[in-house]
Amino acid sequence: MGKPRFPSSLLASCFCEGRVRATSLSVDRSEAFVIRILLEVLLPVALVAGAGLALRRRMTLDQVTLNRVVIYGLSPALIFTSLVTTDLSGAGALRMLALALGVLLAMGLISWATGRLLGLRGGSLSALVLVSAFMNSGNYGLPAARFAFGQEGLSLALFYFIVQAITGQTVGVAVGAAGNARSGHGLPLEVTRRVLRMPQVYATAAALLARAAGFDPTVSGGAILGLFRGVTLLGEATLPMMLIVLGTQLAGGITREDPWLVGLACALRLVVSPLVAYGLGLMLGLQEMGLAVGVMLSGMPAAVHTTITAIEFQARPSLVVAVVVASSALSLVSLAVLLALLSG
Repeated sequence: MGKPRFPSSLLASCFCEGRVRATSLSVDRSEAFVIRILLEVLLPVALVAGAGLALRRRMTLDQVTLNRVVIYGLSPALIFTSLVTTDLSGAGALRMLALALGVLLAMGLISWATGRLLGLRGGSLSALVLVSAFMNSGNYGLPAARFAFGQEGLSLALFYFIVQAITGQTVGVAVGAAGNARSGHGLPLEVTRRVLRMPQVYATAAALLARAAGFDPTVSGGAILGLFRGVTLLGEATLPMMLIVLGTQLAGGITREDPWLVGLACALRLVVSPLVAYGLGLMLGLQEMGLAVGVMLSGMPAAVHTTITAIEFQARPSLVVAVVVASSALSLVSLAVLLALLSG
């Protein structure tokens, strides 16, 4: 008896059915992973930010004071303790710094060129550049990096955050002021003053000096260990407090403001920026963890501090606030998809 022969149509049918089942299984796994990211990474972020939103709507909260607590009291402690205890022996830190600067410059140029082509000038152009180049790598990005990638991811994210924190108060001021013809006078001096008022600069310098002096908190004792533990405790309060501040900002709501322009700004911030970061990250030779963290941070919504700059220099603040709120809401979906792609 010869070997059994199967009709070619039956073989084709089985093959197609197998491919359909494999594709269906792949889609199911992708959907399950997105849901897992929403539940395990973004839900904790949304929960704490939601607490801030609820508190703002139930009672009067001074956002300026809350912001200053984070900027001047908590985030410098987080930067200091993280840099002191983080392994900086590899090139990952320098590459992350370079990526953050590269994304900032690239998105600034892309948004500026796009705005000019669309006929935007003055405050409107400055507003588009602000929300496209500066992302919420602190209030939103650091907690998300911690939940998604653990302590190693948080340590890498801090370098990205340092670049954004410093340039946001320097380059961001220049961008906001550029939209106001009256603010050109004395701009370099104002930028210098902003830099010198940034506590993150001094926290970074102090941490690097401590490392150069051979300070090791794991072998310290007495008052030195007690002081370091106190600073560490301050730093641990930074991430939840950042999310509380983000929630109070979102509680302000969103105004009706050129839907097409808000949509364009959100697309630049949530879609174009991570694509730019991915290309730059590959060029810089970032490894898997560093590349994933850098791309995720580059896909964060518009930074909250851009609203302060826009208000100060009248760079169309209503548009900036609208983009901050809209991009923050949309990021719950875009970041879930982005993280799923990065982990795929």
